[in-house]
Amino acid sequence: MLFPHGKYHLYPEQAESRELYISNTAGADERYRNKRIGLLIEDMKDVVIDGDGSHLQFHGLMSAFAVIRSQHVTATNFSFDYTTPKVIDATVAETGTANGRAYRILDVPPGTLYRVADNHVTWLGETSPATGQPYWSGVDRMQYSQTHDPKAQRTWRGGNPLFGNVAAVTDLGDNRIRIDYQSSTAPSDRGLVYQMRQTARDTASGFIWESSDVTLRGIAARYLHGFGIVGQLSENITIDGNEFRTDPATGRTTAGFADFIQMSGIKGAVTITNNTFDGPHDDPINIHGTYVEVTQRLAPDKLVLSYMHSETAGFPQFHPGDQVEFVEKRTMAAVPGGTAGVRSVDGPSGQDHDKPLTTMTVTFDRAIPDVVTAGGFVAENTTYTPSARIAGNTFRNVPTRGILVTTRRPVVIEDNIFDGMSMASVFISSDAYQWYESGPVRDVRIRRNTFLRPASPVIFVDPTNQVLDPKNPVHQGIRVEHNEFRIGNVELVNAKSVRGVTFVGNHVKRFDRDQLVAVQANNPCPAVGATARVRAVAADGPHTSPLFSFRGSSDVLIQDNRYDNGLNLRANLEATQVDQVTVDGDDIRFGQDNIRPVVEAPKFRSSKPRVLKVAPDGTATAVAAGTAEVTAIINTENGRLVSRALTMTVGGDPASPECAVTPTLSDSWTVLRDTPSKRAVLPDGALSLTPTGSSFLWANQNSARNIVLTDVGGGEGTATVKMVGKTQRGYMEAGLLLYRGDNDYIALQRKHSNGTPTVTVVTEAAGQPEESRRIAAPDQSALWLRLARTGDTVIASVSTNGVDFTPIGSPISAAWLGQARFGVMAEVENPGPDQPFEFRDATISGKQVPFMDWPPALPAPHQSDAVRPVAALVRRRPSCGRPASHQQHAENRGEDNRRDSHERNEPQGELY
Repeated sequence: MLFPHGKYHLYPEQAESRELYISNTAGADERYRNKRIGLLIEDMKDVVIDGDGSHLQFHGLMSAFAVIRSQHVTATNFSFDYTTPKVIDATVAETGTANGRAYRILDVPPGTLYRVADNHVTWLGETSPATGQPYWSGVDRMQYSQTHDPKAQRTWRGGNPLFGNVAAVTDLGDNRIRIDYQSSTAPSDRGLVYQMRQTARDTASGFIWESSDVTLRGIAARYLHGFGIVGQLSENITIDGNEFRTDPATGRTTAGFADFIQMSGIKGAVTITNNTFDGPHDDPINIHGTYVEVTQRLAPDKLVLSYMHSETAGFPQFHPGDQVEFVEKRTMAAVPGGTAGVRSVDGPSGQDHDKPLTTMTVTFDRAIPDVVTAGGFVAENTTYTPSARIAGNTFRNVPTRGILVTTRRPVVIEDNIFDGMSMASVFISSDAYQWYESGPVRDVRIRRNTFLRPASPVIFVDPTNQVLDPKNPVHQGIRVEHNEFRIGNVELVNAKSVRGVTFVGNHVKRFDRDQLVAVQANNPCPAVGATARVRAVAADGPHTSPLFSFRGSSDVLIQDNRYDNGLNLRANLEATQVDQVTVDGDDIRFGQDNIRPVVEAPKFRSSKPRVLKVAPDGTATAVAAGTAEVTAIINTENGRLVSRALTMTVGGDPASPECAVTPTLSDSWTVLRDTPSKRAVLPDGALSLTPTGSSFLWANQNSARNIVLTDVGGGEGTATVKMVGKTQRGYMEAGLLLYRGDNDYIALQRKHSNGTPTVTVVTEAAGQPEESRRIAAPDQSALWLRLARTGDTVIASVSTNGVDFTPIGSPISAAWLGQARFGVMAEVENPGPDQPFEFRDATISGKQVPFMDWPPALPAPHQSDAVRPVAALVRRRPSCGRPASHQQHAENRGEDNRRDSHERNEPQGELY
């Protein structure tokens, strides 16, 4: 079947119609039982649809194609799109304030239809040529929103502020809409795209049902309406070399109403290779079966089984001869002796509504064990569980997970690129409580993939069993081998209820490694013959998230991996015995932090030693007039980390801007979840913290950034700090901390309390916060805050003059706090143009703990204690290399741990 090259328009009114029921879509909702289908292959064999490079333009709400009860079908070499997708992509083109009101101007893509009336926007589908009415409509933000950042190339689920607190809506024409608000604070979301839609999945864009050997190759799917491409009760499906993303010329960013690829109850092999997945509203790939719940026993060999999720119903789940396994919901364990063959089925057909759509009566070839009773057990069709190979694909702009897979046959996930997933890159569940997507995995290989900017955890294994019993795991045999992880502050592997997890031969790098280290000098412009000091400093702090968590798991192996500096080589164990976790060559600690410093044993290089020499201790000697670039080299397990270069000018004018010294945070302080753009040390030595939006410690909202902590005093004694600044809006808060961890701390803070400012003491023990100690906030801007700890008692007090302190509430019994650190912080619920707080004159038990480490106009090194040798500025470990056993593994492979591709980009010159 050849489409001569051209552009084809397909309308639902002229399309074939079939009553069909599709997994994960509209379920038993009778409004959507009839599907209009653009290309229908039905009861056919040996069919090739060759588009000859053509483009198919779909109108209205319809499936692009369906393959039903057919064999050996290939579709190839065409593109398709929908004229007016049922998703609105609205870009915030401009923000500001005018006449005391904030406003946004939205741009919507050409072809987006809408009308503005009564301060609301009604979005419209295109007009049907048959009825004269729009195919669909929706109002304002509709039912669901997610946000896309084109600059950062990230997409996430979250709130939509476009249509809240609206004062006026104006159609400016030319696809531009102005929204004015009752508030006066200018929005800070310019450039973001809000993707808005309704939630009913009325159909699948592509449907493969009761068919075999179906291939989709060389197709550009610019938008998938309803629910992506669904394979259901079929065999051997190949999806190769396709592009699932919008046509940039359309101005749209959403390429799919929900998932891209959903394989629900497939046997044989699923092969998904060499595709681009960019811009869905749910998961790009999901491979699973369906659990149906036991709801009635009619006889020892006859049960009533029911679909339990509202979006799945109406199609047959079993055929005579299929094998079925019964599983207890509470443990997710297979019932001993609970495997049986299907003899007959009385239930929905998948193509009519003559019988109930959510229940089926199944007769088996043997008696089902008596323990299998209604409500506590589910059944899976194990005949329709495929092997899967997912290879060579690219995943981008995904608001959810990259790949979901639950099948008991072998799975290989290899050579893929995952960029900026907003949830786990690979998710393995087995769910008998929510989505009812089955089942266990037995052999999964995740190898040679690249995980860029992943969310936490990167690999997530989380079945829904309510009982953690390592002796009876849900999953088995998950191997994560020879991948490259380029990460932020995230967890690599979180595995629940698995026997046999291996994490071997992986490279774990910080995503910011190329910008992570800078070089500073106390005098960037020394005179000829003079000396200066240089040092390497981290632009961001070490990550604190543990790299591994194992829950109810056993037979775990972590071996021969390489880790960047600035990571927390920690593994948390829950219901997992230490002797069940083997660590070979990796410096992993169980249940305690093992945070590697970012800057460790730096070496310095001058690009022009004839102008400037730099000695190992950081002493720079000015040799001759001119400029030289100084870089720091730090050896890591992943090769050399090269700093950003500092230009030093020998003989330069000390008064010139390039010779100025930027004050930096003292080495006595560290920053947790650092956001440098919201933190600064002022020339007079004060620490400035601008409240970081969407950032809190309260209860489980453990996202607070720029928590600035000190080890001085070890969390004992009396800490005092002067804080200048008042809270400005919402639930903003800032103050002094005694911090053990995100779930264990005491905070003395100014709190805005949504318009009723207070000074409040927050205590949080094991994630349970309490804040009954409080006073009304004084009107003055400057307050002195004090936390005094003696043994297990803490007293919080405040002063308006720095001399007379008033306790707030009763003393706090803080035996639960344990070893802690003093610190300061500022936070707020949403980003905004907020004024910073300044912290000054910090003392612990009367001793000054300055925030400034390297002040401007520093005297010569021998005249000041403020300049210390670089060795004193760096927290050292006994060895900066890999453990001996790990080094031996590398030597056995004939590798050189000291070299990688970064060396090719290093500046030339003298290295000490």
